Amino acid sequence: MKPFPVLPKIALNALGSRISQARRVREMTQTDLARAADLGLSTVVDLEAGKPGVSVGSLAKVMETLGLLAQLDEVFDPHKDPRFTEQAIRKLPQRARG
Repeated sequence: MKPFPVLPKIALNALGSRISQARRVREMTQTDLARAADLGLSTVVDLEAGKPGVSVGSLAKVMETLGLLAQLDEVFDPHKDPRFTEQAIRKLPQRARG
């Protein structure tokens, strides 16, 4: 099995740190968060540690529990994707481009 790529691992570590901060600012322990999200404690610990094996479903449950589920809607937002914008511009009729 190949090692997990470095840049995604860095991103997951940063995400885990932000989850931990969001939990702590709400004065919740990892156990509190696990119970409230109906997850195992090890799942919350792994998520905060940036482990790549945690499911997207578990992440969504934690985000909902922390009141941050709306932020999940921003992932892959076409308005924030430069390729999406480039493709849309290319598909415009020539006269509409300028």
